[in-house]
Amino acid sequence: MRIVTFAGPGAQRGLQYGQALGPDIAAAATALKTHLAGAGHPPGALAMRLLSSPLVRAAQEYTPDLWDEVTSMAGGARVPIEDVVLLTFLDEVWALTRAPGAPGCSVIARNVNGTEIGQTMDLPDWTVGRAIVLRVASDHTPTALVMAYPGTIGLCGANEAGLGVAVNALSHLPLDEAGLGVAFVTRHLLTLSTLVQAQSFLTAVPHAAGQAYTIAAPDGIATFEASSAGVHRVDDPGSPALAHTNHELALRDRAVDRPPDESSRERLAVLLACIERKASLAEALSGDVVLDGRHWGDPNLTFAAFRAAASDPIVHFIDGAVLRSGRRDWSRFSYH
Repeated sequence: MRIVTFAGPGAQRGLQYGQALGPDIAAAATALKTHLAGAGHPPGALAMRLLSSPLVRAAQEYTPDLWDEVTSMAGGARVPIEDVVLLTFLDEVWALTRAPGAPGCSVIARNVNGTEIGQTMDLPDWTVGRAIVLRVASDHTPTALVMAYPGTIGLCGANEAGLGVAVNALSHLPLDEAGLGVAFVTRHLLTLSTLVQAQSFLTAVPHAAGQAYTIAAPDGIATFEASSAGVHRVDDPGSPALAHTNHELALRDRAVDRPPDESSRERLAVLLACIERKASLAEALSGDVVLDGRHWGDPNLTFAAFRAAASDPIVHFIDGAVLRSGRRDWSRFSYH
């Protein structure tokens, strides 16, 4: 997998990102817009709705540095801001278009002789072959290694302070357009150092699309299910291991637009079995969760996967096409 490094404040990072990957960002935007148009969702109208919505104001208010990164990326890449907004607000695009087929992301974390975390990220087929790693350096926050495709500020990953973030879309929950977008929540989490800090941030901001955030840090592991209905911690503090897929585990009195996909429950059972037999993260992420997932008929594909341990200066990533082929050629990237 290709890695791109950028550093400095948000505007500087975005400019570097856009200049380094301009043609790739433009191509990804074209592929996404073709995908949306083919599904009956005019991309131009959708982009304008996003730009004029409170989603942008929330990003500017709660994560201004990241919003600067987004706008400067568009300038550096010489692509319309509308295109970068579509690419960055992907979870919110799914919620607005009511896209069929929930993503099939699978997450596992453990706290046994140190914390570790990993996930497979499933995305629609327009993303195939576009997996990259962003190395985000800053003078004020830990350097992060972030899974991405060109044009988004990030999907999941880990930082040199030992904090990792994995995510699961909860697409049956309603969208709050006044909330903070998933990509902005994830990237801000990757500027933090502890589980306590992560929980404080997650409970302090409003959330746009329903999402489960699993955190592994030196002070523990936890999963938080976040939506317009609030933030709920799933696990018991001190749990040695946890897993999550794409349905809620901390059910509360809240609105549910669509029932969870049955594959989510089956994938969770596979992950829990991996935990029970003490399988390694590499085995859990490379095995049945991905390869046997074909029988669920999910329209999405495993885009990429990552795994990280708090004590390890290396984060492992693997392209989804490699993983789906049955190979185990994980790429190793250092923070520096």
